[in-house]
Amino acid sequence: MRDIKHIWIFLLFLFIGPFSYAVETPQCASSTPTSVVKTAIDGVLEALTKFPCREDKSEDKSPNCEKQEKRIHEIATRFIDFDQVSKLALGRYRRRFKPKEMEEFRDLFQQLLENTYMKKLRDYSGEKIVFENERRLNEYKVQVDTKVITSSNVIPVSYRLFKKDGQWKVYDILVEGVSLLKNYRQQFANILRSKRPEYLIRLLKKKLKTLDQ
Repeated sequence: MRDIKHIWIFLLFLFIGPFSYAVETPQCASSTPTSVVKTAIDGVLEALTKFPCREDKSEDKSPNCEKQEKRIHEIATRFIDFDQVSKLALGRYRRRFKPKEMEEFRDLFQQLLENTYMKKLRDYSGEKIVFENERRLNEYKVQVDTKVITSSNVIPVSYRLFKKDGQWKVYDILVEGVSLLKNYRQQFANILRSKRPEYLIRLLKKKLKTLDQ
């Protein structure tokens, strides 16, 4: 169970974290979904290796930590469509959001994931990732199936991508068949059934403030 939790956090950050790595080779229209996922994962692992970060609560953030965060942020913004992910996370309740509220929610949602999972991502300790299948879900969506091999477990992980402007973008990850996007959508729906969008936005701000402290 410990290994599963570790990989869940690691892959969740790959899915929707907001640090990134500037990939030098541009993503072209001919890129396959599998190559997109491989490039993103390789970039994150390279950032973790090239800029090892060990934060000390008694000290300011080290230059390595800042460089690592910057590069991982660039990866996420390159391979993930945060506008689409935010809409999918809200589901039908997104109709209640005014344009400015939707923009604010997207930014806060991204920041929340960044602040929550960055330190967990640094716990990565060399787990092996094996690519298996690439299968089409419909005309515009594809699923890339992988396995994460730990010292004591094999965990199936699937990446779902959709095509936008000729490029494949990650919009969800399934860990052992459980959708991370669906998990957030359920949490937000529980709140928005009885609360207005501004309440959820205030809640995210409060959570961010707590994490910063």
